[in-house]
Amino acid sequence: MQTKTIWRILSILVVLTLAWGLRANAVQKLSIDYDEDDYMRAGQEYAHLIRTSDWSGFLEANYRPEHPPLAKIVMGISFLSAPEEKLVADRPTTSEPNKYLPRPLVKAGRMTNAILGWLTVALLAFVNPLAGLALANHTFTIKYVSQIMLEALPSLTSFLMVLTYLQFKKNRKQSWLITSAVFLGLTAASKYLYCVIGIAILVDWLMDAKDREEVKPFFKQALLWGFLGVIIFFAANPFLWADPIQRLRESVFYHAGYSTGAEEVQRSNYPFWQQLNWLVFSPSIWHPNVFKFSPDFIISIFAVVGLGRLWKKERLYVLWLGITLLFLLVWPTKWPQYILTLTVPLSLAAAEGLTQTWQEIVAAFKSKRPIYNKKETRQAIPWLVPGLIAFAVLTLLPFLFQIAVSLTDFNSASIRDGFQGGIWREVSGGLTGEIEPANPEFPFRSKEVQYTGFSGYLPIFQYVVTGEGVFIFNIFWMVVSTGLQVILGFGLAILLNQRGVKLGKFWQALFILPWAIPEFIGGLMWLNIFVPEIGWLSLAAKKYGESFPLQFLIGWERTPSLWFLIFLIPAVWYGFPLIMLAVNAGLKTIPKEVFEAASIDGADSWQTLRHMTIPLLMPVLLPAIIIRGIYAFNQFYLFQALPFRDGTLANISYNVFNPSTGGGQFAISAIINILTVIILIGLVSLFNRRMQTREEFINA
Repeated sequence: MQTKTIWRILSILVVLTLAWGLRANAVQKLSIDYDEDDYMRAGQEYAHLIRTSDWSGFLEANYRPEHPPLAKIVMGISFLSAPEEKLVADRPTTSEPNKYLPRPLVKAGRMTNAILGWLTVALLAFVNPLAGLALANHTFTIKYVSQIMLEALPSLTSFLMVLTYLQFKKNRKQSWLITSAVFLGLTAASKYLYCVIGIAILVDWLMDAKDREEVKPFFKQALLWGFLGVIIFFAANPFLWADPIQRLRESVFYHAGYSTGAEEVQRSNYPFWQQLNWLVFSPSIWHPNVFKFSPDFIISIFAVVGLGRLWKKERLYVLWLGITLLFLLVWPTKWPQYILTLTVPLSLAAAEGLTQTWQEIVAAFKSKRPIYNKKETRQAIPWLVPGLIAFAVLTLLPFLFQIAVSLTDFNSASIRDGFQGGIWREVSGGLTGEIEPANPEFPFRSKEVQYTGFSGYLPIFQYVVTGEGVFIFNIFWMVVSTGLQVILGFGLAILLNQRGVKLGKFWQALFILPWAIPEFIGGLMWLNIFVPEIGWLSLAAKKYGESFPLQFLIGWERTPSLWFLIFLIPAVWYGFPLIMLAVNAGLKTIPKEVFEAASIDGADSWQTLRHMTIPLLMPVLLPAIIIRGIYAFNQFYLFQALPFRDGTLANISYNVFNPSTGGGQFAISAIINILTVIILIGLVSLFNRRMQTREEFINA
């Protein structure tokens, strides 16, 4: 047996051992959660029917019928190993978790789900041991497959559906396709949400059929695949047998009403990007004694890095991740357990990202260092000195001062001592070991500066990344805002450079105007429009009533999705002119002969834009995108002008810093600023690397 194979087997065994240990620990230590009483009651009903051999009772039993019964039946079978207990009370969905559930049933149900979750890890470990390791440690996955929930079974069957389809894709054997359809039906009979994965399969299947020029056979096979899945779904769902259409209709349409009208959904009021927050959040904050290590954030970061590499290996997993995430962003209900629909492809992408990062690090160490010409270096030094001095004075020294402040409890009460040498006294003494780090309570209010060391970084980092979704909002805001600016600016530049456009210079000057207005002044202008009650929007809605086309925006400040839209409007309005100018300048540098040659070769407008115009514009467009991205990440005046408590990290840092708003925590503000700089450096580096390999993605 080859050494590589031995190491792979040992890696799989280590992953499986770790996965089971973490899940078994969670089974024992996790507190009773929401919905566990509901699914325990459902399982109890099925367990009783099995014990009494009342098979006809399966036609009427399905407690909480909004979900199919298969996972509940499996739960009932697991309860057969424990003594029969009194039926758990029927409680409304708004009730707090029932802490008095029978412990033997809790252990039996949780252990069954943990086994199913462990099997999912086992399958993934055989596909990619490193991905299996990521899934084994993913804390949200551990939590929801180690409780009496419905996630463990559909997570397993949906992954089996994908694996069997991939076998069909590889060798075209119909038996694998039939097996995939069976698992599709079992997934649907366990929990509807996981059927979204079937859409990813159909998209990949269609793409593969186009590559093979077998589109017609695809439609026939896909129809049969779906039909067989429906048959299996009904066969595994005895509750539907008595009245299939009506009961299925009630079950499916329940979710639409629940997602928009349930009290607990309205009370949570999660933003539409909440599922992105869950991807970096860890339940270790809820269960500190259960999860000692929380790698969810790290897994998500490496997953972003590894998406391109995973697409090249097997695009279905990227389609699975992307389509499911898009569905979760659109679906109004934002419960954290829903992300288990995509943690398998997330783990695969993270494995590829980690592998790629490691290979790049190794390659960097092995690469030869450039040889510098000493003579040229000496000649360049006089020209570099003014810039280096300006950089040191304007950037380096303030940054070092921020680092020094971050190592203390410097606040508004100790400002006199701080500027009289207290900061340097404490930092120099602390770094040399002469002063022991203090542990003051937050908020800091000491009148003399105290050295605290790096103790403040971890809690602030946890707050920024996972605490309130600040990091994800910052990233999401930057991506969406900058993306819309690029689309609008690029589109306008292309239109203004078309032949026959009248008054082109006038329109260009008009579109540049938003950029000429200071951001805070522009924010105040938009405030006059959108401010609740007295803004132009509210006044127009009062005057014209229901006939006003923007009536749906009234009350935007109470709904995260609407206020995100409201804030996007001025952000895009302010930012797109820079992109438009960059594209316009770039278009003037492209020789007309390039487009004429493309036309002669038979390229249409889209092909010319994709393969010629965009790559040729990148040298001027890329710096503009980076500049707008940095501005969007640090967007400040817009969130200060419009009524919003927190916005970007820049706003939070200011609110923490400003003594007049109850802040005055200068040290905490400094930590936030330093973390912001580190995050921005990482994002710009990642973006640069992605753009350097854009041609590979375009041609994929």
